[in-house]
Amino acid sequence: MTRILRPWRLFLCLVVLSAGLPALAAIPSPGNLHKIFQWRPFLAPFHAVVLHFPIGFLTVVFILELYGFTYPSHEIRRVTRLFLWLSLVAGIISAAFGILRSETGGYESHALRLHRLFGLGVPVFTLATLVFQRPACRTGAVRVWIRGYHLLLAGTLTLVVVAGHLGGNLTHGSKYLIENAPAFVRELVDHEPAENVPAIATDLDEAKRLYVEKIQPIFAAKCYACHGPEKQKSGYRLDQAGFAFKGGKSGNIAIKPHDPIESHLVRLILLPPHHDDVMPPEGKLPLAPEEIMAIIDWIRNGAAFPDASSSGINVSKSN
Repeated sequence: MTRILRPWRLFLCLVVLSAGLPALAAIPSPGNLHKIFQWRPFLAPFHAVVLHFPIGFLTVVFILELYGFTYPSHEIRRVTRLFLWLSLVAGIISAAFGILRSETGGYESHALRLHRLFGLGVPVFTLATLVFQRPACRTGAVRVWIRGYHLLLAGTLTLVVVAGHLGGNLTHGSKYLIENAPAFVRELVDHEPAENVPAIATDLDEAKRLYVEKIQPIFAAKCYACHGPEKQKSGYRLDQAGFAFKGGKSGNIAIKPHDPIESHLVRLILLPPHHDDVMPPEGKLPLAPEEIMAIIDWIRNGAAFPDASSSGINVSKSN
């Protein structure tokens, strides 16, 4: 098997290929071809596909190692090594695609740095595990090699879990694992107070109390995962007035008080369900008709935001 696959040659070819992908993506295409097709936005989403391969390969290695404790076999060791090589190659390619995806923006910088750190650590630890695996599996191997191999394998698996969780936080928000959990679990895990929600809603006027009690829960449930404090897709953030009114990279005014028709947010939530620009996008929990009407009525009545005055936002009716 080793002679047929030549894993080190396969590894070298794929490393060169994956390392060259970002460079290829950075080269502008001649003439009008660059306007028709761009490599970066095409390759970046494949990070979400490739990242599952090192997870699966490392899981197989872990299971084989557990099996090998009871039924040691030379063939199991060879298969284990093959899957470690595959995990290394997939990890490098996933990291390359991940770098491309991070450059598209829209992610909270600290969370992104952590995810990148742990994500890049996976192929590094996988390579170190491979280095220790061969001498550790030899007959009469020194104990330090065996312990080092097992510790490195455990460390690699830990990095995969942490990197995957941090990536999930970037994509779905930090509470995606507990948002549908029983109430006592959410209360046990979630100790942070909700952002931008005044402690005493009765201190607010009627318009702002409407936002706190009715509009913000809609935004929190349907919008903050992509346009909240942890992720700002297309450069748009909806949990703070200073950002919510201005809009994102499109340059369109997202919320124009007293004028839902001229508010880009309203245009997006009224698009057909399968439209490319509909918000929330296809695959996310859509807004109910009554929720859409509530948002439109809120904007028509002035789009009162509890923190609008402190953000320097003028929510008075435009001429």
